[in-house]
Amino acid sequence: MKKYLAAILTLSVFSLMLCSCDTRGTRDPFDDGDGWTGETTDESSLPDYSVKRAPSHDLSRVDATENFSEVMNFDSNDAWGAHQNLRMAHGSIHNYFSYYSLDRYQNRVNENYSDVSIISRPVVLEYPADEEGYVIYEVTYTQIFPVSSKEPANISTAFFSYHGVGFLDYYTGTTYPVINLSTQIDSFSVHGDIIFQGQKYRMSYYEYREQELLNSSTETAEDGMVYVKETLKITSTSYFIVPEGYDGIVMFVYVADDTDKPLEDVLAEDNPYFVEPGIFGDDENPDDYVFIGITAPQ
Repeated sequence: MKKYLAAILTLSVFSLMLCSCDTRGTRDPFDDGDGWTGETTDESSLPDYSVKRAPSHDLSRVDATENFSEVMNFDSNDAWGAHQNLRMAHGSIHNYFSYYSLDRYQNRVNENYSDVSIISRPVVLEYPADEEGYVIYEVTYTQIFPVSSKEPANISTAFFSYHGVGFLDYYTGTTYPVINLSTQIDSFSVHGDIIFQGQKYRMSYYEYREQELLNSSTETAEDGMVYVKETLKITSTSYFIVPEGYDGIVMFVYVADDTDKPLEDVLAEDNPYFVEPGIFGDDENPDDYVFIGITAPQ
């Protein structure tokens, strides 16, 4: 699971493209913290609980579904996260993305001036599940991509690659299984058994991705090339159906710079492959990540 979740999203080729600020040069603009600090969210930013008492998405409708074969153990007498010196974020997080414009021969023909996206602090809600003894966590966050590029006036296709977030269990370091989002799918669900407080439960995880073009502009350069600016927003919503009392969900975000990855490697990631649960750190460098504890507001 190197460089967890290298997602790809294809863009329409707009005649007018977006206006955005250039964030090249931004490095690690997040708050560091020590130890386990479960996140809560300012209640002024939350929906009215008296009105919103059910998930925003229809959980019966997803693009892909998988079952994981191994039982995920969420029991531990000695919390994994307490010994990892995790960098805990308490606000928005910046991480890298790459924008690509290709000609008809699939050659990259653009030069990027912006490569840092902004992931918002997640909003967390909790709902009762249909089955007794379970709850639903709804985790919503946005990711803003300020595209700024110089490219030919006529291109064949445009897309960008980015790192989505992942989730793990704070107590054991077990990563949640995922289906890689690609140009083929924008949602998925995974299901399987977990051990929590000595009992076996069924756990389900759902992911939904929605894309929005906020604004766009182009300007012709003296050499006939085009300066393209656009601001795109992805809204991601994650759902976890877990036992009541479970509070170990941690979001993690890859923040190292890998924007020099070869195009062929990027295109190879455009595949909705399934990743089974594992132990975080087996194939990862924790220093390349920041973490956010996911807890519902009290």
